[in-house]
Amino acid sequence: MRLPKHKTRIVCTIGPASQASGTLERMIRQGMDVARLNLAHGDIESHRSTIAAIRTAAELVGRRVSLLADLPGPKLRVGRLPGDQIELERGQLVRLVAFANETPGEPAKQTGDETVRRSRIQEVPFDLPALPASLKPGDDVFLDDGLIQLRIRNDPAPTRSRGSDGRGHLAKVLLGGTLRSRDGIALPGIHLDIPAFTAPDRELLAFALAEGVDAIGVSFVEGPEDVARVREAATALGGDPFIIAKIERAQAMERIESVLALADGIMVARGDLGVDIPLERIAVAQKTLIRRANAAGRPVITATQMLESMTVHRRPTRAEVTDVTNAILDGTDCVMLSEETAMGRHPVEAVATMRRIAETTERHLSTPQPPSSDVISVAGVLAQQAAVMADQLNVPYIIAPTETGATARAIARVRPRAWIIAFSPSEETCRRLQFSRGVYPVFVRREVDWHGIARRWWHEQGLKPGLAVLIQDNRRLEVIDLTLQASSRPATPPVSAVQEDVQ
Repeated sequence: MRLPKHKTRIVCTIGPASQASGTLERMIRQGMDVARLNLAHGDIESHRSTIAAIRTAAELVGRRVSLLADLPGPKLRVGRLPGDQIELERGQLVRLVAFANETPGEPAKQTGDETVRRSRIQEVPFDLPALPASLKPGDDVFLDDGLIQLRIRNDPAPTRSRGSDGRGHLAKVLLGGTLRSRDGIALPGIHLDIPAFTAPDRELLAFALAEGVDAIGVSFVEGPEDVARVREAATALGGDPFIIAKIERAQAMERIESVLALADGIMVARGDLGVDIPLERIAVAQKTLIRRANAAGRPVITATQMLESMTVHRRPTRAEVTDVTNAILDGTDCVMLSEETAMGRHPVEAVATMRRIAETTERHLSTPQPPSSDVISVAGVLAQQAAVMADQLNVPYIIAPTETGATARAIARVRPRAWIIAFSPSEETCRRLQFSRGVYPVFVRREVDWHGIARRWWHEQGLKPGLAVLIQDNRRLEVIDLTLQASSRPATPPVSAVQEDVQ
């Protein structure tokens, strides 16, 4: 595998627009590093087929692609709508009802409100056994990532539609739009007594672990206990996945330090987070979360609407390009494509655009700076010195042998300009390092002489003679000459002989 030109990782959501093997291959060639499966959509068999297709495409291209599976969590969703979508107009009155995933029947005439007496009210089904008891008049309800806004008009009243729980809320449409089956529902400020890790999540977690997925995304995290529940369940199932806590609730932001202490990484899920907190706060929230994750040495993914216009158009807006650029300058490890690659018309072009933005932005990154942290350790100081040494000597590579990935991530948190070449005897570690910016993992089958293997890797990459910084055992730092000479240790096998095939 050749070094890519971009250090920022690109996460792509796989869906109907990108499931074909040819499309997956082109996306990988254009720079996809992580393939994301949204387990809230589709069934087990379709996800299994997608996983197999991703692995086959990665093997054909010859690049490592890690798999991230997002658990649905307790996200409230619209139930099945007649025709799978309806149009809601500003000023229209609708009835919110609980259907538990049944299609509502024909709207009946309502008698509980003079304004709507003898009228036919469009029902909006919530995929829940019962509506939240805490909903009250004046509360706002947001649908489809906040694009549609409703306001509750009255307390629960009877509704006679088939399948309903018999109670419904009358609401007025403040912001209209096209509402589709399974669109998300957000209730800012409304407490929902629902755990972040649900019974359906447990079944999907078992499936993901059985399929060998590399990372698990935990949705609607409110605190560290939500991460702990998923980790405990994974352990009970015999797994130990890389856990990404999705930050999409205000409570998680307030407890971000404790969440970072238990999670392996976080995702700034701007869609739901931008509904749960005032929209004008989302940019500052993103910068804060990235900074906290950098300081903790945890990979961070910035997600939602990054190049959304490319769902339809071949070129993004200037504002979208600026958004991606600023996320990279802020220090994000990964940038993520959602609808652009899952449902969009131009998934391959979206990946290529993201890669070009990353390549251009990375040329303008500043000198490595140690992130603010109260914790001082030998490993942390050594990692910082490795980054500074590489920058001052204009050395393009830092060689970091690592068992667990901790050494490579410690260096990555300083954001050096040099590539971090992480030799590891663990393929699992290599796949997890796909989430860290500027880290290029190389799998080796056994313990080797790092000087020799580094020289041979350098030669196989076709790089010009030069120097590299080598960090070993978190206690030794040196500058080595990677020029391949005849006197180099002949017993050291070439990297291609100790590197596994890409899965």
